[in-house]
Amino acid sequence: MALYELKNIRHHYNSTPVLSIDRFCIAENSVTGLCGPNGSGKTTLLSLLGLITPPAAGFIYFRGHRARPYGGRIRDKVALLPQQSFLLKRSVYQNVAYGLQIRKNTDNEAGRVAQALSLVGLDPEKFARRPWYALSGGEARRVAMAARLALRPEVLLLDEPTTSVDAASAQLIREAAAEAHLHWGTSLIVASHDMQWLQGLCHDLVYLFSGTILGKGKKTIVFGPWQPAPGRRASRALADGQVFAAENAPDDLTGAAAILDANDMSLHASAHDASPEKHVLKGRLMCLDLEQQTGLVRAWFFAGRTEFCLYPDSHSLSACGWQPGSELWLAYRPDRVEWKARGRQ
Repeated sequence: MALYELKNIRHHYNSTPVLSIDRFCIAENSVTGLCGPNGSGKTTLLSLLGLITPPAAGFIYFRGHRARPYGGRIRDKVALLPQQSFLLKRSVYQNVAYGLQIRKNTDNEAGRVAQALSLVGLDPEKFARRPWYALSGGEARRVAMAARLALRPEVLLLDEPTTSVDAASAQLIREAAAEAHLHWGTSLIVASHDMQWLQGLCHDLVYLFSGTILGKGKKTIVFGPWQPAPGRRASRALADGQVFAAENAPDDLTGAAAILDANDMSLHASAHDASPEKHVLKGRLMCLDLEQQTGLVRAWFFAGRTEFCLYPDSHSLSACGWQPGSELWLAYRPDRVEWKARGRQ
């Protein structure tokens, strides 16, 4: 049984469509990342999943049961950390304990508050009595995170949890989220522009664009402006003058996005090493890491200022001595590029 199932969801603000999802499922005990540009619908989707906002049309099911905003027993299993921290004008302790008190779950309240503060790197002895106005931006964000962790939710929704905070606070928030999933079995649904964190943390990545779901899995999305060419082809000039080329382009390229699966790209020491049907781009290998869920080596490659995520051949990495900073060629087949037009599922 899916943790969430969304059917025929439509939502709008002041008659402007912001979300259009025919069907979408999230697995139990999973870590799901939501990524996409600003205005793609991530915050709206989290609000619906948090049972805070009802969709204009469609249905949301939680573990097979119809879920409605503020729906009692289901709502108490879910906690949402919005983009803004929104602390109460009270002490740190009162902020963290507030949700427990509202839900009348005050057994060992002091212990749970202390544990939650410790998880985000705030010493309870030093911070519990501190007023809200005596916190830095990073500390306030961690207090807001601790208030959700104190609830030990079965689902934790995080909307840009590390944006506009210092590096130390961002790291502690990331670690606290991973700890909740690992030790409490909390399902995480995270919207973030931090792609490297999402790629390393998440079991599944969901890409949103203009209120629709582009796809799932490890992908690279290239946005326009596009230049059409004969034969349903299109190209986009990269920052360094190179051209990203794709086939099977839609008739209307306005707002369209091109999607490349991570498994459809490869790295080469020379452009001549790639097969003739592939298009090549020159760039640099920027980062390598080991994907914990699969054991595969994942790479981030930059051509111009465009980032590509792929799984390079581990034997080539070892034999050729490729490492971050190496100048390489990325190859892909233009006919394997998928397209998503604005406003279409």
